[in-house]
Amino acid sequence: MMPAALPPGAPTDIGAAFARINSVTTPTLDDLKIMVLVEAAGLELYGKLAAGTDNTAVAALLQHNGREEMAHAHRVAKAITALSGEDYPPPSANENPYLTAEIPETPLTVEKLRGLALGEVAGDTLYGTWAANIGNEEAARLFRLNGKEELDHAARLHEAAELLEA
Repeated sequence: MMPAALPPGAPTDIGAAFARINSVTTPTLDDLKIMVLVEAAGLELYGKLAAGTDNTAVAALLQHNGREEMAHAHRVAKAITALSGEDYPPPSANENPYLTAEIPETPLTVEKLRGLALGEVAGDTLYGTWAANIGNEEAARLFRLNGKEELDHAARLHEAAELLEA
């Protein structure tokens, strides 16, 4: 399978993609395409985290977040269509250019989970800003829904951290 094409000028690694996305207050179509790729990568990234624990309850919480990250990718793709009429479907893991590098296995720690929770809360803020600035009610609705679920992700990550501490 061929990786999905990155938009022109897009960062080539996921860390730089996160940095770019987090600096945007009014997204362009290219920014939204990057977000589709980043959110779609979340399914695989959360799956790797889940594989790093033998606590089935923690793994289930992480897998739930991963599935919702892919749902976020689909919503951002719908926003692209609402804004431009263009289809930009989320890629599978093996087609996602942000997943071409090996994802290192790292121990799952309480600190890592709490740090990820902070990122998810920031995701709610980001989507809220985008909803306020996008100028399209359908796209704004989709962004607000994603933002609400980012807060749900943070709550699950805190729950997972508590389970690991028990």
